[in-house]
Amino acid sequence: MYQNMIQIFALALFTIGIYGVMTSKLGIKMLISVEVMLNSAIFSLVSAAMGTGNVTPLVMALFTIAIAAVESAVGISLLVSIYRKFGKIDISLLQEIRW
Repeated sequence: MYQNMIQIFALALFTIGIYGVMTSKLGIKMLISVEVMLNSAIFSLVSAAMGTGNVTPLVMALFTIAIAAVESAVGISLLVSIYRKFGKIDISLLQEIRW
């Protein structure tokens, strides 16, 4: 019973994250929305571990936490560099950057 509730909660979090990524033009909002989506994946993995009694989903959840930490560090560093160059954090400014 609790597994179904956790899965519904994870689905609601993932939906909120997708909505935030699709509707936001500010980089920090998009970064937070991606973090919400990763947290919903962690909830889903923990629910799978509770249901099966297997440890493998918990190990995958730990890897997901590590990936979320790296994603945050890279995302924040990109946003800081965009802020230093343009003076504001707007994702539409990325079209002006030439490699």
